[in-house]
Amino acid sequence: MRKILALIIASTFLTATPVIPTPAEAGGLFETLFPRAAKRRKERRQRKRVRRQRKNDLLFQRSRKRVRKQQKRAKKVLQNKRRAVAVKPTKIKGPSFKVYYPRAIKPVRLARLAKAFSAHEQKLLAADALRKTNPESDLETGAVDVKPKLISEKTVIDETRENGLAPVRLSAGGQLLKSIPLKSSPSLGKAMVTFYKASPEFIWLNEQGQPNNKATAVLSVLADAASYGLADEDYAMPLLSVGDDATESDILRAAMQFEFSTTTAVLRYMADARNGRVDPNRISGYHDFSGLGSNYGKLLTALADNEDPAEQMLSAHPKDKAFDVLKNELAVLREKAVGFDSVVIKRRTFIKPGQTHDQLENIVESIRRKASSELLNKHFDVFSVDHSEGVYSPDVVEMVRDFQRSVKLKPDGIIGKNSISRMGGADPKVQLDKVIYAMERLRWHPDRLGNSYVFINQPQYRATYIKNGKPTLSMRTVVGKPSNQTYFFHDKIEYVEYNPYWGIPRSILVNEMLPKLRRNSNYLDRLGYEITNMRGRKISSSSVDWYGVGQNFPYNVRQPPGRKNALGELKIMFPNKHSIYMHDTPAKSLFKRSRRAFSHGCVRLAEPRKMAAAVLGTKISSIQNKLAGGENKQQRLKQKIPVYVAYFTAWPNSKGKVNYYGDMYGRDKALQRAMVSEKKARAKARGA
Repeated sequence: MRKILALIIASTFLTATPVIPTPAEAGGLFETLFPRAAKRRKERRQRKRVRRQRKNDLLFQRSRKRVRKQQKRAKKVLQNKRRAVAVKPTKIKGPSFKVYYPRAIKPVRLARLAKAFSAHEQKLLAADALRKTNPESDLETGAVDVKPKLISEKTVIDETRENGLAPVRLSAGGQLLKSIPLKSSPSLGKAMVTFYKASPEFIWLNEQGQPNNKATAVLSVLADAASYGLADEDYAMPLLSVGDDATESDILRAAMQFEFSTTTAVLRYMADARNGRVDPNRISGYHDFSGLGSNYGKLLTALADNEDPAEQMLSAHPKDKAFDVLKNELAVLREKAVGFDSVVIKRRTFIKPGQTHDQLENIVESIRRKASSELLNKHFDVFSVDHSEGVYSPDVVEMVRDFQRSVKLKPDGIIGKNSISRMGGADPKVQLDKVIYAMERLRWHPDRLGNSYVFINQPQYRATYIKNGKPTLSMRTVVGKPSNQTYFFHDKIEYVEYNPYWGIPRSILVNEMLPKLRRNSNYLDRLGYEITNMRGRKISSSSVDWYGVGQNFPYNVRQPPGRKNALGELKIMFPNKHSIYMHDTPAKSLFKRSRRAFSHGCVRLAEPRKMAAAVLGTKISSIQNKLAGGENKQQRLKQKIPVYVAYFTAWPNSKGKVNYYGDMYGRDKALQRAMVSEKKARAKARGA
């Protein structure tokens, strides 16, 4: 239209043949003739360009959003697909404390002895008949139709009659075996049956049916069981008696009951003295003690042949000098505990200054019993006032702060578990229980710990090297936290590894690292860990789809030697199925703490170079030379050294004084429950 209008206007000024202008010329002429219209036209064009740009921008933004949504949807679909086929990262659970079930106590099958008893009795009768037919060989005279009589659990009536006393023979009671009630553990019962089959004669009674010297000696040992940390009621025998009208069969049955009951009690005593009253492996998975048993058949044979069976019984107790120290401590504590009024503070007691609490009176009394003379004199007014109202006033707070300073705690005046744990160490009843538990645990170890060994006492947070029977090196340790407890076992140290690799346990890989790997597959690569598949080929952690990995975890992961290595510069190995060993650590600050339970189960040493030099029998300079250069290598011990990864809340020091420690893992309580369970089972078997 603009072109046509330009032509018409131009034609009015032309007289000659018209010349058609170009669009550019026509546009310029139009702008000259109509400037306002031209301006409006430019503005319209500009607005169109802006609208077009906005439209394009909007379409681009919508497209980007659509792409993002599609990407997000695709990612979610992929994640859902992964999760649908992914192995759930179920955590690997460690050992736990179990409900303790006592060892079985079953009826002893004495009826199995009937055949052997009958055969033996026939031989004796045949011998008697031979003597009667050949008087010259008859060395003994007198009638045999007079019966003896038994009156109690320990003694047999020495009732003589005019015609003399008939001999009492065990084999004559073959028909009575079924009527004799007797219960014992299967292993002891089997040993008894085997022994009496081969030798169906009395051990503890003479021919007159009276307890012999052997019986008197062993009964005395059984009566003194408590002084060795055992329970004397576990070896009590049933009360046996016969009346004046008792038949010969009744008397023989009573004699047989006494014989078998004594044998059962003696074997039970020796088994407890040697291996302990409870089975530690039934308490929790953290206990690992194998070979707790004996050849009771040989033991019984030796008892029968020994002229002093009491000495043999006592020899079953641990022979390590620590046991003797604990035995003496037990006697002292029993005297102290008589008439002692224990102060019990409720669990989870927590008191802040200014509060009122019903346990404050017990707390003040506990501190008074343990306080030094200086503390008692300084706070005489506090200790002499009644605190039954439980007001935690400023003067009591100041006394508590002074007590906290005396036991090297932060003097904040707040009464919590740390302060309370330092208050209850002087109760002889509590200490007495700890000593009994220590004597029981010592029975799970070899009779003698040895001449040279490493002793790691977890409640003490300490490792000690004993050489030639004397402690030559002792240092602080860090042990497993309550959720990753250090096991309780013993083994032998075999070698020292310098600049070690840390082979990460599967439990840590699954429980702690797998969730991180699912969030970031590059996690292990970033830390510098080495990953190998089951064929030993190195791979990158980012190349693995960790959603498909679960408890099986088909990869080996290890941390190379270096300053950041979790094992530090060396480890001391005693290979075991629990992967427990002693090692260095870069976290040195933890050794400054009083409670040092922070590891995943292994034992961290404050001075690993000294311990390595001690077990290798070399100098520290030699250890330093081996560490130089950072090369990973091993050095084997010339002779393996026993190591006891132990748990004793009462243990004698080098001077023979028994020290007491907290029950960090609650194993004292678990052992107490096990002992009570065994005690009830034995009482039930006795009919008590």
